Formats: sequence, C-alpha cells, structure tokens
Amino acid sequence: MAMSVRAASEGQAACDLRLINSELHRVSLPAWLRLGLPMAQLKALVALASVEGVSVTGLAHSLSIGEPAASQLVEQLVRRGYAERVPDASDRRRVVVTATPVGAELVSELRQGRRQHIEQWLAAMQDDDVEALSRGLRALVDVAVGGNGQTCKEDVK
Repeated sequence: MAMSVRAASEGQAACDLRLINSELHRVSLPAWLRLGLPMAQLKALVALASVEGVSVTGLAHSLSIGEPAASQLVEQLVRRGYAERVPDASDRRRVVVTATPVGAELVSELRQGRRQHIEQWLAAMQDDDVEALSRGLRALVDVAVGGNGQTCKEDVK
C-alpha cells in the first residue's frame, strides 16, 4: 500500500527536526566541553536557569532522577558557584535552589551560541522558505504546547 503524501511529509518533517537537533548538538558541543561540567551538572544547571526557584524534589522530578542524586548535583553546583539555596518566599520552612547570576549567564551564553547558528542558517535561506518555516513551526508549537500562547518574543528582532 502506498504511503499518503501527508504521512510522507510527516515522516520527512520528523526526520528533518531530528537532523537539525543533532546538528545543534554537534555545533554546541565544543562550548559545552570547554565548561568542564559533567553532563548531569550541566542538565541540572539548565533546569535551574529555566525556573525562578525549585526544590530539590522538583529538580529530581524534572530531571527524572532520584532525590539523593539531585541533592548531590545541587551541592556540586553550589560549590562551583553556579547555584544557591535560598529560603522559599512563600514558605520559610522550605528551601529552593536557584541558578546564581554566574550560572544563569553561563546558560545564557550557551543558548546564545545555538541562536547564532540558527540565525546563520535562516539568513542563508530564501525569504519565502523562512516565512513557510515560520508558519509551520508556529503550528507545531501550538500543537506541542497545547495552544497555551507560548511565544519567543525575546528572540524576535
């Protein structure tokens, strides 16, 4: 039985997204390696930089690891000056972990490097292709995040 045009397009789109993601990892790897952080610590730092403050339990849940492992990661990041424990503003009995300004800046620099590669790739494309890609990605974002209105306003020039 022949594959439908839509099924073929979906398959190609999924493959293309994997290829782009793989290329982003490849071009970002040298910057990550220069940090000298083990991947587990880097993942934890990125997670911490993405939220206002999170408990060790919350961090463990977001990374799909146990609480003892999350606690150990937090301790290592605190020792390096990339994270800090602070009292929860809404419940003083609770402690949350946040990225320090140094840790947040480190994550921001890594993200900026990825953005620069994407901007270079987009600059090499034809205007019509960029517009079509933008429409398609917006439709995918709407489905992926349930149409909750998430946008990337900070990235729009």
